[in-house]
Amino acid sequence: MPNTRKATPTLSPPDPGLGSDVGVPGSSAPTMVSDAQIEALVAESTPLAGPTAAPPEAAVTADGVTATWRNNVKIDALWSIDETRNAFVRVTGVGWKKIYNGKDGAFQALTTLASQARQTNRTVNIREEADGMIYEIYVW
Repeated sequence: MPNTRKATPTLSPPDPGLGSDVGVPGSSAPTMVSDAQIEALVAESTPLAGPTAAPPEAAVTADGVTATWRNNVKIDALWSIDETRNAFVRVTGVGWKKIYNGKDGAFQALTTLASQARQTNRTVNIREEADGMIYEIYVW
């Protein structure tokens, strides 16, 4: 004879915040936050002042220019290829400039800053050395 009895649960789920299950992983619920509270948190964490230090203009020595600062320019294109540390940026009004490729960390940081400036259409200050490569980028 087949069993026609249906099984039912014998336990109920814990009530978060009540009873002895307080603090048990997976038993808590998110805290409700109003739109006004979110706006206040965002306003509180957003700095009102921008950077206070600006890079120097141009460094000139008796032998000639050691570095050229290009201030308030925009990066309007990026180019890279599947080769080790080989990327260029196109500076508006200047042309294509190679990103410094001496060290992996510096190359990655400069490429990230250049792509951020390009994506957000922000002005930048760049330092170009005598070899024509960009060694510093400040995104404003």
